[in-house]
Amino acid sequence: MDNITLTFNKFNNKSVKLAGGKGASLGEMTQAKLPVPPGFVVLAGAFDSFLKDTPPPVGVGQDLNVAIEAELNKVKHNDVNSVDKASNVIRDLILDSQVPEKISREIVKEFKKLKIKWVAVRSSATAEDSKVASWAGELDTFLYVNEKNLVEAVKKCWASLFTPRAIFHRFEKKLHFEKKLHKVAVSVAAAVQQMVDSEVSGVAFSVLRLPRTGIN
Repeated sequence: MDNITLTFNKFNNKSVKLAGGKGASLGEMTQAKLPVPPGFVVLAGAFDSFLKDTPPPVGVGQDLNVAIEAELNKVKHNDVNSVDKASNVIRDLILDSQVPEKISREIVKEFKKLKIKWVAVRSSATAEDSKVASWAGELDTFLYVNEKNLVEAVKKCWASLFTPRAIFHRFEKKLHFEKKLHKVAVSVAAAVQQMVDSEVSGVAFSVLRLPRTGIN
């Protein structure tokens, strides 16, 4: 993994695999000179490296990747208890594991460059807003995070890839050839962005009608 973090101005709408859908969009808007609060993205590769290289918690005999996949394979997606159990086990595995020093050090270093006290830490799935499934709004965001809680907030964003609603989403959205989403590599980045005390905020959705086709 060459980079652990990159600032928003390094991304565009083709950067989803690196920065997730949200991170790529923030980069696209930053490059367009729109007024975007500054920040950086903890790249999806950092999460992948965490899963691959971090020793599992005491008592877990498998590496994190293997243990997580084993839990997902037990899920009966139409059984709420099955989903809840897998979610709790997987998120505990992630939250109880130590983030490698190299990753945590780089996150804090980039935060200090912002020279601010509070940030929002925003999950950004690498499959967000794809043709197959929209992850927008499925994962967690943490507001008013300071340096002391920053790495833990990033780890909570990673763990939110396995909340019950996110696991349901994986199983409900089928891919071509009937492959299930949980068999496809979905990773998560984390956008760390200056916290803004807004007077008004909201979300807008739009529909694009293709010219001369009548297709939305």
